[in-house]
Amino acid sequence: MFRFLAGKYTESTAWLATPRARLFQQYERRVLQRILPRMTGYRCVQIGSWGNDRCALQSAGTLCHWQLGFGDESPADIRFDGRHLPLASASVDAIVVAHGLERVAQPHALLRECARVLNARGQLVILAFNPLSLWALRQGMPSHRHPTFRPCSAPPSASRLCDWLRLLEFEPEQLWRYGLGFPFFGGAHEVAQGSRWARCVGWSAQSYAVVARRHVAPRTRIGRPVRARHTRPAVGLARHSSGRVICRR
Repeated sequence: MFRFLAGKYTESTAWLATPRARLFQQYERRVLQRILPRMTGYRCVQIGSWGNDRCALQSAGTLCHWQLGFGDESPADIRFDGRHLPLASASVDAIVVAHGLERVAQPHALLRECARVLNARGQLVILAFNPLSLWALRQGMPSHRHPTFRPCSAPPSASRLCDWLRLLEFEPEQLWRYGLGFPFFGGAHEVAQGSRWARCVGWSAQSYAVVARRHVAPRTRIGRPVRARHTRPAVGLARHSSGRVICRR
């Protein structure tokens, strides 16, 4: 439904400057204020300076926060190419991907990098637009009045993203639906705690947030079985402290 932009990533600053985009960011900030305080640890990294807003990570329960940007994003602390995270393996406790899957050409590679840098019990929060929403259909139509958002790659649906995360040893824990005009109309809610009618129309939400925790299964080394050696017990005459045993026939 989206119109894709040729290239590695798009800035989409014109769309972020619109009043509806600013209202959407307010809804998104409310969702993050419900999610981030539950995240614990020492290091938290945000991938993508979405809207150049640094106050989103201030509510996180981690001690240190950094922001990684794509290309020439000036507010970011570290810049990278969207494929290789400049972080050591298993060195981060929490990662927030703020609409980064739509802004890179290979979203699978970005998810693999997130799995690499997170520790064994790391937490991952992904914010993404819903490709099945009516808003995404409208963005795909040509318009000269209002700026449209054109991603680099097709953002996955919430169910497909959960399948991708399970393949990378993540366990999805929460799913949030939010956006403009949802649920009838405006706001956000958690899918597991929402009403039944809200779950039925959840596919039409403008955006969603997935909270997952990394769960690495313990690996045991498989080798050749060691055969037990059967040794015969030593048989001998019992000896006493003062001499040997005298046997009579």
